[in-house]
Amino acid sequence: MIVAGWSRAVFAVAAVSVAAAVLACGPAPAPAASEAPRADGFPRTVTDGAGRAVHLTARPTRIVSQSLASDEMLFPMVPPERLVGLSSLSRDPKYSNVVSEATKHPAPSIESAEDIVRLKPDLIFVTTYSRAEVVSVLESTGAPVYRLANFDDLDGVVTNLRRIGAAVGEEAAAERMVGEMQRRLAAIAARRAGRPLMRVLSYSGGFSAGRGTTFDDIVRRANAVNEAAARGIDKFPRLSEEQVLAWNPDVLVAGALPGEKEQVRQRLLNGPGIGQTTAARRGQIVVIDTRLLLAVSPHVVDAVEQLADSLDAFQGRPR
Repeated sequence: MIVAGWSRAVFAVAAVSVAAAVLACGPAPAPAASEAPRADGFPRTVTDGAGRAVHLTARPTRIVSQSLASDEMLFPMVPPERLVGLSSLSRDPKYSNVVSEATKHPAPSIESAEDIVRLKPDLIFVTTYSRAEVVSVLESTGAPVYRLANFDDLDGVVTNLRRIGAAVGEEAAAERMVGEMQRRLAAIAARRAGRPLMRVLSYSGGFSAGRGTTFDDIVRRANAVNEAAARGIDKFPRLSEEQVLAWNPDVLVAGALPGEKEQVRQRLLNGPGIGQTTAARRGQIVVIDTRLLLAVSPHVVDAVEQLADSLDAFQGRPR
């Protein structure tokens, strides 16, 4: 769901125009093998999410973020003047958790590989699901290209924060972000400890989320059971209302775009099958902003907190 949603937003570009832009810029010279690190720790070589070595001759000052994940991790980490290009989703209130910062920022939204080349970046963040031909074009310019991966759980977010911090020379800032995530998650775990495990099912647009998804980890961190995962379901299966009723979860969780939370809630409460579930009959439906449920950045902790708060409220009710 996360990857599929973002992959549709990844840009395409005509081969002729990209080739022209690449030729105009020309490849950067290869770094000297014997170059010793300076006081700021550069040059350095880091390993990206795809396991590839990325050599950085100096602390990056012209960073392009082609993915919403890197947008949301970079804004709190680096001074804004070092960001010269943002993803096309960064200013979309339906999906972006940094829409306010991005809207005020002068950097352009990236729509094509040619856009990136024109910015003369010294570090480009893409993802492992970015289009291979576009990444190949970017690499041919000689600019360092860093592939983000690890989108299936919160530990992956922590790994990405630390790796991005090393790439941009902001390890201390990255560690502060990791520490804040861990503090909040520990507080949730402490207050949810010992509570009976409620059975939670994600259901949005006819799809659920099973094992190997960020949602599965969100539920686990809130001290509950992901019904789909418990039944051996992987990734994002389509479920009928009859199937949801047969599983009869204690709690239903759905994502909603801005201004649509009550519509989503009513649709679930009044569904011919879903309306008969324990979750619907007890009003145990949790509607969370889609941008939080889909986040693969520290903002995902907001979704954990909201689910945990709702579970606390449900379990405090008399049966």
